[in-house]
Amino acid sequence: MNMKRIIRLFATILFVWCSAVMTSCGRYRELPFGGMNGRVQKVTVFHLMPEVWYAGNVGTDVMYMNSSVYDMDGNEIASALMDSAGRIQTQAESLFENGICVRSIQRAGGKTTGHLSLVSGGKGNLEYTKEQNGKIVRMSVRESTFGRRHKSVISEDGQVVSVSVVRTDRYGYPVEITTTDMLTGEKSVETNILDKNHNVTEKHLVTVKDGKEEERVTYIEYGGFDEHGNWLDARTYNDFRLPEEVVVREFEYWE
Repeated sequence: MNMKRIIRLFATILFVWCSAVMTSCGRYRELPFGGMNGRVQKVTVFHLMPEVWYAGNVGTDVMYMNSSVYDMDGNEIASALMDSAGRIQTQAESLFENGICVRSIQRAGGKTTGHLSLVSGGKGNLEYTKEQNGKIVRMSVRESTFGRRHKSVISEDGQVVSVSVVRTDRYGYPVEITTTDMLTGEKSVETNILDKNHNVTEKHLVTVKDGKEEERVTYIEYGGFDEHGNWLDARTYNDFRLPEEVVVREFEYWE
């Protein structure tokens, strides 16, 4: 993998991560392959260079890292995106009360870049004040459940900006995620195939942008589990079964 590709990949992940922080005060949100088991206190995810890993080299170089800290109820209270040397690039801290995120702060370069504060509401109907990039808006989050379908609608100053629908299996694991950007019209449908342990082994992603539809398939293999059943390393392959990413995870648990 050349340096331009690494920089481009890191910048893309940084942008997506920063955009998501202010709209998802989450519980055990662990991208890219699903949730976690047990009372996780901290998880660190190392993203490695696939070409070096698959060549059988020991001490594979790290491209970047993610680290998340959870409270005893499973709410993500702190997270950070770090470069290969462990230097923090962006970080976020969240405060929860009765399972509801009441405040979230995002920082980059030692400066606050985003702030989210709960104004009113309860579960399923929340109103926030969102400040990001010098702009202040009123953000609302509306969530509803019908059977195995969970719908989330996010609005800013009364205008719907995104709609997502998650369809789960009977155990509550997501098998289809549909997301629509109401401002651009871009839509994505992600379909997951799970193994008996509820880990994603195959991911089909269909995106529609400017009237054009593209489909991408990712295959995932796991290479080790801890005593809680959480996978410790995963390898992804593209449509042509060529290696794309290697991910290694380290866990700490509440006693």
